[in-house]
Amino acid sequence: MILDKLINEHYQQLNDNDIHIIKMVNENIHLLHRLKIQELADISHTSISSIHRLARKLGFDGYSDFKAYIKLNRQVSEPSTDIIDSLEQDINQSIKHLKMIDYDYISSELDKSSFIYIYGTGIAQLNVARDAQRHFLSINKRVMVINDENELQIAIDQMKAEDLLFIISLSGDTAHLKEKIKIMHTRNIKYISITTLKDNYLAQNASYNIYVNSSPIELFSHHTASSFLPYHIAFEIITRKYSEWKMQK
Repeated sequence: MILDKLINEHYQQLNDNDIHIIKMVNENIHLLHRLKIQELADISHTSISSIHRLARKLGFDGYSDFKAYIKLNRQVSEPSTDIIDSLEQDINQSIKHLKMIDYDYISSELDKSSFIYIYGTGIAQLNVARDAQRHFLSINKRVMVINDENELQIAIDQMKAEDLLFIISLSGDTAHLKEKIKIMHTRNIKYISITTLKDNYLAQNASYNIYVNSSPIELFSHHTASSFLPYHIAFEIITRKYSEWKMQK
């Protein structure tokens, strides 16, 4: 959703009332451009001052700026019904997100790491992990792909503070990861998440989070498919940026 990146950035400042207002905004996103602040307050059963406070917490001067941001981003993020256009849109939006990343931080963490672990939460994510492994090997990093939940637990038990873990997920809300993330925090294990742009548990708790766009497409078989091409692009850029960083050093 349009507000997900801002929610992740300011999540620690948000209270239950703020989350409730955001849910009401998301449910009425198509109407927001013409809703006055009092009307939104009525819909969400909150006060005008609560909405103003939320807007400021998210980095806006007030409700008008908040509304303008949503209107602008709705115009550029409406999904295309054409398959090729939709994929192009995903790639272009992903590149925009990837241009905002602090590659100096990631390159520094890669450089300090004695070992890199990569975990994908599903079959397609594991394919991305194996491709990422190829990229990391090309920059002379020791790297291992974690194939399943059991291997993840074994790896966590072996990880050291100087190791680095990448976790690849579509939703970022994989239930079995929550307990393992708590354990990793207690052991000072760093991980970088790569997920789609939405409010999610994995990104909220990561040492650093990377977002890509992957719009679901409904197939003739009534199954829904998401493209993982933006994930592959993310790892290619990460390793190229690392190489660039090393050469500058």
